[in-house]
Amino acid sequence: MIKKSKKVIGIAGFILNLFNLLTFFSMRPCWSGISKTFGYSNGGEKWILDFPVYLIILFFVIFISNLLFLLFSKQWKRWPVVYLVFGVLFFAAMIVIVVLGAKDYMRFVLANLVKAAAAAAAVGLIAWFLYAYPKGKLPHSRLFKCLALFAAVTAACLCLTGIPIGGIDQEPVVYAVEDEYQIVFTSRTDSLGWVMINGKEYYDLYSGSQRDGRIHKISVPMEVLDSAKKYEVYSQSVVYRGPFGGILGRTATKTYKFKPADFSDGLTYMSFSDIHMNKKAALATESKAGDYDFLVLVGDMISDVETFADANYANELAFAMTGGEIPVIYARGNHEVKGAYSDDLYRFVGSKNENFYYSVKMGELYAVVLDIGEDHEDDWWEYYGTADFDEYREDQLKFLDKEISKGDFRKAKYRLAVCHIPPVYVNYRHNHEYIKEQMTERLNRMSIDMCLCGHQHELLIFEPGLVTPGESLVYNPLYKSGTYSGYLTDFKFPSLMVSKFGYVQPESEETRKSQVGLFVKANLDSRTQECWYLNSNGEKISVVNPFADKDYGDVIEITSNKKMK
Repeated sequence: MIKKSKKVIGIAGFILNLFNLLTFFSMRPCWSGISKTFGYSNGGEKWILDFPVYLIILFFVIFISNLLFLLFSKQWKRWPVVYLVFGVLFFAAMIVIVVLGAKDYMRFVLANLVKAAAAAAAVGLIAWFLYAYPKGKLPHSRLFKCLALFAAVTAACLCLTGIPIGGIDQEPVVYAVEDEYQIVFTSRTDSLGWVMINGKEYYDLYSGSQRDGRIHKISVPMEVLDSAKKYEVYSQSVVYRGPFGGILGRTATKTYKFKPADFSDGLTYMSFSDIHMNKKAALATESKAGDYDFLVLVGDMISDVETFADANYANELAFAMTGGEIPVIYARGNHEVKGAYSDDLYRFVGSKNENFYYSVKMGELYAVVLDIGEDHEDDWWEYYGTADFDEYREDQLKFLDKEISKGDFRKAKYRLAVCHIPPVYVNYRHNHEYIKEQMTERLNRMSIDMCLCGHQHELLIFEPGLVTPGESLVYNPLYKSGTYSGYLTDFKFPSLMVSKFGYVQPESEETRKSQVGLFVKANLDSRTQECWYLNSNGEKISVVNPFADKDYGDVIEITSNKKMK
């Protein structure tokens, strides 16, 4: 009985140690955070940076030794208890890791864990066939042999032919970029994709050839869709595509209404930033906002672009809000720079020439979208030598210079800037100090009416003329004690940060039950704007200026004191 109990303890410890190994390996998105928790900073001791690697080696050694012990040892003294204790201690340590911050990345951890568990199960199945199967009754079962052969033949046919189940998967989002709309949707399997407007077909092309894939991005002239006010999307599955022929499958199609932005009675729009997969709360907020002309997504819709589904998350969210019926403006966030699919993100959202900075000319609106990229300098330790954004940021200054030279913004009655990381705020690390000051100077020359930003997970109001540029920020006591130190650039335009979970502005504890959005209503004749933050209960949030003695109440009123240039 004692020997049997120790064997049960040994098997329990083995299972727990295997789970710990697979789980910690799946926590790779959190490894840099673990290093930081143990005290690593830029330029610090490298062994601390590599500490998670040492831990995974330790987990692996414990697991292998436990496995070897179970297979070959006949001595059941203290070892089963020792391995179980190891398992319990490391399991408790991972719970602590989750509580300290890994919970925000559990979507990615769990996805990695499913893959790791599947790989472990496959190895276990092979081991079972090698060692246990020949000794059992199954080798003599005709039914088992028939089922196994049928499964193998079916799998081989599917692998060789790839017989698709076609159709439209993620329904379309209409992104506004320059003077065109980029209509993005996905198919259930590799397919051809196109859009029809007023009987004319617009294809998803690459150098003249129709793309064959799941993601489709089709550009159409803005005035064409504005006039038609409806469009049809098509997806045709591809069974086989060879060098001199092929086989196409069924065609799926669906028609959508479209409502171009109507500026006759002013301009209204809704914006969100830093949703970080908080879809349910964001949709609850948006549903209570009422009608608006267009949607602005200011970055970090997701925390890591690791899979196709992650890259498609902004579309999933945007369609749920717009139904594909109004335009969307998209800015990339620093978290959307990360992950295996981040290099393909430009195919999934509004972009220009594979870049995430561009202008938008839509009726009375001129918008400029900017992208600072990562939030630290290129040599920051978490980027492990892969970041090289300096030239990319410099290119955006040249882009702004060209926009100023062309002067298209002068024709617009409303001028909007969008950038995930706020150009007007420089943190205590002085990250991107030069580029932010240069961007600010150019946006000043463009007489921007509003700049939308996010990133800090706060509701910060940057109003020109209230704080001396370049001086250390002092927080308004009505807001709360300062979370971020730093200074503001010499900006001449209002900038509102829309980047918070929760119900009110100065909240002591962040809650994901509510996602704050920003609603803006602009009167193009009187040059005034009314802006309010909205929570998931549909309540307008009372706000103060965090850096000046000013209480806005639940509506921020902005009056332009300049003439259009």
